Amino acid sequence: MNRSLTLGADVGGTYVKYALGDGDEPGRWTGEVPTDPASPAITFGRLAARVAELLPPDAGIGAAGLACAGIVDVRTGRLGRTPNLPGWEGADLAGLMGIAFPGAAIALANDVNAALAGEARFGAGRNGSDLVMLALGTGVGGAVMIEGRLLAGHRFGAGEIGHTILDVAGPPCNCGNRGCLEAYAGSRGLLADARRRAAAPDCSPGLRALVAERGDELTTRNLADLATASDSAAAALFREAGERLGQAVGNLLNVLDPDRVIIGGGVAAAGELLLGPCRETAARIVLCEAARSTPIVPAQLGSAAAAFGAAHLAAIHLAAEAPRERS
Repeated sequence: MNRSLTLGADVGGTYVKYALGDGDEPGRWTGEVPTDPASPAITFGRLAARVAELLPPDAGIGAAGLACAGIVDVRTGRLGRTPNLPGWEGADLAGLMGIAFPGAAIALANDVNAALAGEARFGAGRNGSDLVMLALGTGVGGAVMIEGRLLAGHRFGAGEIGHTILDVAGPPCNCGNRGCLEAYAGSRGLLADARRRAAAPDCSPGLRALVAERGDELTTRNLADLATASDSAAAALFREAGERLGQAVGNLLNVLDPDRVIIGGGVAAAGELLLGPCRETAARIVLCEAARSTPIVPAQLGSAAAAFGAAHLAAIHLAAEAPRERS
């Protein structure tokens, strides 16, 4: 093998997204393979088979990074509680990846931590050392980087920004608490709020018709399109979600004072409908005057962020191992 390539993989409930390349071009080959919800071993076998088809004859996998939602213990290599893949809980991810990619340096990360690593190296966080990322998907994930290092926490549970409570009497969250950021700014919470508003007597005709027409197929993109078309109820939905997001971001600015806050995930595709109110609310909360202008920016890598970040973390891990092997 003359050339060592790096693999990054982001495990989702349905598919594993992968990025294969080198440090300068981590996504030279990208794609996805199906996730087996009951077996990480089968899933990694599928990934290894796909990668083998892509590898040039003179290349091999020198490092492989894996991103997964949930509590990822990077010391033991095991996966703790994970909302999307309960059948994987307790699995030895590092060991199974080592079997799938023998000889490769293996790195593990929570999916949003990996996404922040990707944005920091290749996307919206470039040239930043103190960063916060919020990923607005079905739920709300978070990650923190301090002086260029991801903050994992003593028990690898740091960054659960989506479960910061903004109102103890607020709407129920999927975690069992009430008033979490996730209940306001995750797609599950936004869609529930849209249906509540559509049932109100004073709801706009546009929102009521959209909810009735789309039913269970309603998406946050549908709602954003309606808001962009000047529907007052849909616009209010995003304004209030953005204000709640701004509460959380303002609190983070007070606690961490990062140089940038990155907002990603599918819900963030609503753009300024969400980010405008977020910035206004955060600025009112922040105590340090200079911090009121902290950039709050959209992510740039989209759904590829965690795979790119996992590849980058694996490359760092490989570089750290090399001096030990020579000594």
